[in-house]
Amino acid sequence: MKEIVKKIMESEKEVRARIDEAHAEAQKIVREAESKSREIVEQGRQKAVQEGQNLAEKMRREAEEERKARVSQVNVNPDEIMKKRGANIDRTVAIIKDLVTGKNGM
Repeated sequence: MKEIVKKIMESEKEVRARIDEAHAEAQKIVREAESKSREIVEQGRQKAVQEGQNLAEKMRREAEEERKARVSQVNVNPDEIMKKRGANIDRTVAIIKDLVTGKNGM
């Protein structure tokens, strides 16, 4: 009977040791999984930040190009403006001269 009790106690001791070993292994796996999870989250965060920075830079470049295009459309050669104004003045003077001299057909 002592022998049987002794074997049962040894068996329980072995089972307890295996359970403790399995528990320790499970904790190790959980820690590794948590670590890997944090690493993946950090990589995703860094990727998102980089993509956001790239997008913001692209939009800044596009906005600058658009601004330059609009400015170039607005910028007109001053000589060209003066020629147009001069032509308008010449036409106005001619009309007034015709009115004064009576050459307007009245």
